[in-house]
Amino acid sequence: MKFSIKEDQGPVVQVAITGCLVQSDIAPPLDPFRAILGPNAYQKTVLLDMQESNYLDSMCIGWLLASHKRFREQGGKLVIHSLQPVASNVISLLKLNGIFQIAADATTALQLAQWQGEVA
Repeated sequence: MKFSIKEDQGPVVQVAITGCLVQSDIAPPLDPFRAILGPNAYQKTVLLDMQESNYLDSMCIGWLLASHKRFREQGGKLVIHSLQPVASNVISLLKLNGIFQIAADATTALQLAQWQGEVA
């Protein structure tokens, strides 16, 4: 699994995940967002592109929840988009689609972030 920056517009960053999210990629003390975005990662609006990742295990769900919480606590925002059907089903079955901000694609994710007034 690989995290990469697709586009960095300052307060808004598009981050892509390629491959399967597995425990060894995100287990503490690892922090993929800080590793690629720096110490102020959670103060940004991150549009997380999951188009190339089709597997989420329970550790990954926990990591997404913890990351979502960190973004909220530090003034940033996490918008997940382009989920593959398997990953989308997992999130829906766990009823997390009411917690996470989820968009169909990058354009909709950006509109969602802007609509909520948190992106300049």
